[in-house]
Amino acid sequence: MNDGFRAAALKFGLFAIVAILIPVFAPGYVLQQVAIAIAYAIAILGLNLLMGFAGQICLAQGTLFGVGAYVTAILNATYGLSPLVTLPASAAVAAAIGLVIGLPALRLQGLQLAIVTFGIAAAFPQLLLKMGSLTGGVSGLPIDAPEAPSFLSDRPELWLYIIALTCAGLGALLVSLMLFGDNVRSLRAQRDNPQIAQALGVNLTRTRLWAFAASSALAGLGGGVFGIISGFISPESFLAILSINIVIGSIVGGVTSIVGAFLGGLFMVFVPTWASDINLSLGNLIYGLALILIMMVARNGVTGFIEKWLSMTFRRMASSRRQIETREELI
Repeated sequence: MNDGFRAAALKFGLFAIVAILIPVFAPGYVLQQVAIAIAYAIAILGLNLLMGFAGQICLAQGTLFGVGAYVTAILNATYGLSPLVTLPASAAVAAAIGLVIGLPALRLQGLQLAIVTFGIAAAFPQLLLKMGSLTGGVSGLPIDAPEAPSFLSDRPELWLYIIALTCAGLGALLVSLMLFGDNVRSLRAQRDNPQIAQALGVNLTRTRLWAFAASSALAGLGGGVFGIISGFISPESFLAILSINIVIGSIVGGVTSIVGAFLGGLFMVFVPTWASDINLSLGNLIYGLALILIMMVARNGVTGFIEKWLSMTFRRMASSRRQIETREELI
C-alpha cells in the first residue's frame, strides 16, 4: 500500500467520521447551515471538475446553481411535485444550459471565457425578474419541505442534512467515476496542451462539452438541494457574487480535490458569519484577510496542505521504521 493511497484513505475516513459526528454535537440551526454548505459543496465539486481537471474557467456556476434551485421551486410550487423528485430535473436542465454556456469554450480560453461567463452570471438575476410570471419575480417562490420519516419527525434539520449529504455523496461518486482511466487523462491532456492532446486523438470538442455538462449538472443538483433546505428562493439568492464565492470556495478547498469541495462549502457559509460576529463593520475586511492567510499558508488549498503534511508524516514514519530495522540487523 503506497503512501498516496494511505493518505487518501485516511482523508476520506476522517471525512466520514466528521460527517457522522456533526449531527451528534451540532444544534439544529448549525446543522441546517452545514446542510447549506454541503449544497454549495456540490456546486464546487462540479467547478473542481471543470476548472481543476479540464482547465476551463467558468464564472457562471452560481447561475447554474440558481437554475437548479428554480427548477425545483417551479416544479414544486406550480406543478405540485415532491421536491426530492425534482432534483434529477434540476440537474438535467442545468446540464443542458451548461452545454450552451460551454460552446464559447470551444473558441475562447482564459480571461475571455471568464468575462463571457461572468456576464451570464451578472444578467441572471435580471432575467429572473423579467420572467416574474414563472419565477415569482421579487417575491420569489416557496418550496415545500420534504416529508421526513416518522423517526426523524422531531428533527427536520437532520433530515435535510441527510438529504444534502446523500446528494453530495452521489455527486462525489459521479466525479470519482469520471476521473478514472482514460477520462481523466483526456481532461488533463487538453488542459495542459490542447494541440498535443488533439494530435494524440483526444476529441477536444467532446471532452470540453461533457466537462461543462457534468459540472453544470452538479451545480443544478446543488441548487435544487439548496432550495429544499432554504424553503424559499428569490433572485437575491443568486447574484453574480455567488459565482465568485463558489470560485473562492473551490480555491480554498483545493481545485483538484473532492474532499476540498466540502471544505470550500463550509468556508463559504461559516467564515463570513464568523468574521461579522467578530466585528460587524469590519466583517468583509476580516473575511478578506482570512482568505489571504489561507492562500499564503496553503497555496494548493486546504486539502493540498493536509495531503502534503500527511505525505511528510508517512515518509518520516517509513524512515524511522527503516532505521529501526537497520539497527536490528546490525545487532
